[in-house]
Amino acid sequence: MTTYSSRPAPGRAENPFHENPFHPPAWKNAATSALFCGPAILLYGGFVLLPTLLGFGYSFTNWSGWGQKPGFVGLGNFRELFTDALFYRAFRFTLFETALILLFFTFGTMVLAVLLDRLKAMKGLIRALFFYPYILSILVGGLIFQWLGNYREGAINTVLRGIGLESWAQEWMGPQWAGWFLFAFVVWSAMGFFTMLYLANLQMIPDELYEAAALDGAGPVSVFRHVQFPMLMPTITTNSVMALIFGINLFGQVVVLWEQPRNDTYTIGYYIYDLGVRGNRQGYATAVSLVMFLILAVVAVVQVRTLRRREVHL
Repeated sequence: MTTYSSRPAPGRAENPFHENPFHPPAWKNAATSALFCGPAILLYGGFVLLPTLLGFGYSFTNWSGWGQKPGFVGLGNFRELFTDALFYRAFRFTLFETALILLFFTFGTMVLAVLLDRLKAMKGLIRALFFYPYILSILVGGLIFQWLGNYREGAINTVLRGIGLESWAQEWMGPQWAGWFLFAFVVWSAMGFFTMLYLANLQMIPDELYEAAALDGAGPVSVFRHVQFPMLMPTITTNSVMALIFGINLFGQVVVLWEQPRNDTYTIGYYIYDLGVRGNRQGYATAVSLVMFLILAVVAVVQVRTLRRREVHL
C-alpha cells in the first residue's frame, strides 16, 4: 500500500515561501522600499545632511554668504570665538534661560500634571486651558506679552497703578527684568505641551498600584513619591532633554518680544542669526553653531545616561 506523508521530500527547503508563487522576490521588495522611502531620504539628505556637512566646512572659511568665494582661514574663526565678549554674554544669557526652562519643564510641569490629574470637576476644560497657549502662534503670544509688559500702557503696570502700587511699576522688558520676562513668556507658551506628556504617562500607571497604596494607608505625598515619580521617570528623561534643546535654541521668542533685541537679550540662536544674516559673516556664524552643537550633544548624552541609570535603580 502506498503511504503519503506531509513532510517535505529530502533535500527540499522547508521555507514556507519556497513554493509560494505569490511571494515577491527580494529585488521587488528593495524596489518597493526605495519607492516609498526614497523621496523622504532625498529630502532629508538635501535639506538636513547636506547643509550640515556644508556648514561644517564653511566654519573654517570667511564666507560672507553673498557671492563671495569662501577663503580658507583654518581655525581663525574658533580663535576669534574664544575671545568674543558678545558670544560669552549671549552664552551666559542662554545658559540662564536654559537652566530655568530645564528645571521648570522637568519638575514644575510634573507637579502641575499630578495636580491636574487629581481634579474631579471640569478636568477636560482646565487641561485645555493650560494647553491652549501652546497652539497659538509665537507672534500672537509675543504681542500679548508686549502689551502686558509695556511701561506706560501695559496691563501689569496699569493694574499696579490702579490698586495704588505705582511704585511697583517696572520696565518689565528692560535690562533688569528681561531674563525673567522672557522666561515667563516661554513658560506660558510651552507649559501645556510638557504637562500633557506627564498627564499621558500618568494615565498609563496601573490602578492596582494606587489600590495597593490606599490599602497601605499612603497619602498623596507618599503616592507621588513611591508610585507616580518612579513611573514617570521615562517622561522625565524625555522632557528634560527636550527642555534642554528648547532652551539652547531660543530665537523666535526673543525676536517677537523685542523686535530689535539689545545685547543683553541676545541668545545664542539670535547671535548666530545676527552674525550670518545681518552681519554677513556666515563662516563665523557656522563656527559658533558647530561649537554649540558639540556642547549640546555632550550635555544631552550625559543627561540621558544619568537619567537612564536612575531609571534602572528605581
